Amino acid sequence: MNLVNIAKHLLYLPEREFSNEGSRTSADEIVASEQLFEVLKSFKDSRFSELDVYQTLDFDDEYDETTDKEEGTDEEESLDDTDDFDENQQQNIYNHFTLEEMEEIVEWVDQHPNYKFTTIKHRFQKVKHPIYITRFREYIRKNGTRFQKLEEIKQFMWDEFYVKRAVGKEAVHDTDLELFAIQKARELKWDNFIVSESFLTRFKKKNRISSRRYNKIITRASSIRKVCTLEGI
Repeated sequence: MNLVNIAKHLLYLPEREFSNEGSRTSADEIVASEQLFEVLKSFKDSRFSELDVYQTLDFDDEYDETTDKEEGTDEEESLDDTDDFDENQQQNIYNHFTLEEMEEIVEWVDQHPNYKFTTIKHRFQKVKHPIYITRFREYIRKNGTRFQKLEEIKQFMWDEFYVKRAVGKEAVHDTDLELFAIQKARELKWDNFIVSESFLTRFKKKNRISSRRYNKIITRASSIRKVCTLEGI
């Protein structure tokens, strides 16, 4: 391709689209023109070029929190209270105990079956109510609390997003995040887990992920191979 012809027409297009004010060229404009020239040089040995425009989720240090919709409660905030156990105490379990802690407490209680709750509470001061022990057993049997499963799902989503976007440089979309979440939920035997719009919004907001558009020029180099013929043989 003839770069001079391309440059001439490139100059014609903005002159036709915008008025030529004849102002002095600024330093930023010089830098921008140098960058465009580097792009232009990529066309020199190409016979075909196209502009690939695509969108992807990406890391964003300047996440615009004002654009987020204020959604209702998501899975993490809508824990069902199926009996008359105090809601604040149940939430305390979700927020202040890891699965390992629950297993440790239950193991100790089983080793000391004759100990009264006051003794248990004295040893494990975060245990505020006898029903905590019952809850712990239920959670361990179900392979962890709902809150903990959510944390595992979100960690898996982040890990997969990082690998694909930062390492593999692949485009990632909301549908990919949804698939990551469902995949992990199935591993945790949470078959009725649903990825809501609010869940994705909160996940992206927390991890400062936003959608961006990229322009990528694809060029195909013309063949420089010599053609051999049988003429003259």
